[in-house]
Amino acid sequence: MIPVIVHDKCQCDPKKCTAKRMIKFGLAKEAKTLSQIPSGSIVLSPFAEKALSPADLAYARKGLVVMDLTWTNIDEFPKLKRCNERALPYLLAANPINWGRPSELNSAEAILASLLILGQKEQAQEYMGRFNWAPEFVRLNGELLEDYASAKDSTEVVRIQNEYIQAIIGGSDRQ
Repeated sequence: MIPVIVHDKCQCDPKKCTAKRMIKFGLAKEAKTLSQIPSGSIVLSPFAEKALSPADLAYARKGLVVMDLTWTNIDEFPKLKRCNERALPYLLAANPINWGRPSELNSAEAILASLLILGQKEQAQEYMGRFNWAPEFVRLNGELLEDYASAKDSTEVVRIQNEYIQAIIGGSDRQ
């Protein structure tokens, strides 16, 4: 079981906040301060230089951290030197606020995707009944998530992502 940790910046509507719901349902623990985030853990960051891959499982066992802040305040994202920052690859949001938008996942979508990429299907299954959009998220991204989960490392995840994006925009050289 991968420990899921939330650092909530309290910027969203508490009634719609997936971070608060993860904590409420026992799917995550809250780190009230940045110093409570375990050293060596993975912090999901849109600014990371490496993509999350199955090769990160050992780091994730120390903790999988999501920083809960709104996309409009993303410039407030903290930098943690003692953690391993990883970006999620291209995925579509399925939550009601950002449905269909590439890469604008809410905190629970980010964790669900991470668990699936890391091969933790049983733990990911716990999210399916707690968030009504979760089955749609998996339906929208299922093939990509499986491909990412079969990658050996970050470089391969990025290659899969880029091939997918090229196919979408019609720039693929495939015959």
